[in-house]
Amino acid sequence: MFSLKNRRPLRLVQITDTHLNEPEDGHLLGMQTLHSLRCVLELVREERHQIDAFLVTGDLSQDGSLEAYHHLQRELTHFSCPSFWLAGNHDDPDNMAQAADGNEYLQPLIRTDDWQIIMLDSQVVGKVYGRLAESQLDFLDQTLAQRPDLHSLVCFHHHPVAMDCKWIDTIGIKNADDLWRVIDKHSNVRAVCWGHVHQDSDQMRGQVRLLSTPSTCIQFEPQSEDFAIDSLAPGYRWLDLNADGSIDTGVSRVEGIEFEVDYSVKGY
Repeated sequence: MFSLKNRRPLRLVQITDTHLNEPEDGHLLGMQTLHSLRCVLELVREERHQIDAFLVTGDLSQDGSLEAYHHLQRELTHFSCPSFWLAGNHDDPDNMAQAADGNEYLQPLIRTDDWQIIMLDSQVVGKVYGRLAESQLDFLDQTLAQRPDLHSLVCFHHHPVAMDCKWIDTIGIKNADDLWRVIDKHSNVRAVCWGHVHQDSDQMRGQVRLLSTPSTCIQFEPQSEDFAIDSLAPGYRWLDLNADGSIDTGVSRVEGIEFEVDYSVKGY
């Protein structure tokens, strides 16, 4: 467990799907992903003057290389706060763990006096879709039961609900019903957030807020039947977790910069 200072509100920044490569000029569908990440982080510096933690929710690397994770480390050292990482379908868990050795990055539980942030691994190695192993569901259940007094934010890479995007909805969490059975047992989950879908959304499921976040590189077109790239710019999500359990959040995107995207590519 990692303990954060009990600031009110607790100010978080979520970045996701950075898709970094070993070479600095590595790209995804024509977009240089380290460059686009740097643009997003510069926007974060301009807009968010107090950050208590970064949540980096998967597909940190496109090629799974150790150097890709070192790129991310170097970029985040410009901020004086911890960062917590999740694996996505493109990530190499061994190289990710090697880069994280001696750091807080892979801590699955972060707590303050008011909140707990639960980081779940939805990766199925070698597959694009996600699944929450029984051990992950047990950890979630036990953690929620252990501290019912704490408001809870649950994070993972893959989406647990339909995004109204036909091709994307085949590659979400395959056992999402098991996840919701655990969450529905407890009254302290305030929100879940994820990456993977390269688009932002904000909806409710009962009393639980459901949040997806844009990529720091390319975006996927909403409500598309087949793979399609959107023209929206890279971005991030900010979250202010209030002591009463409410959440203020929004998405911010880079403006005034042209990013090259190869719209002819079908699939990623």
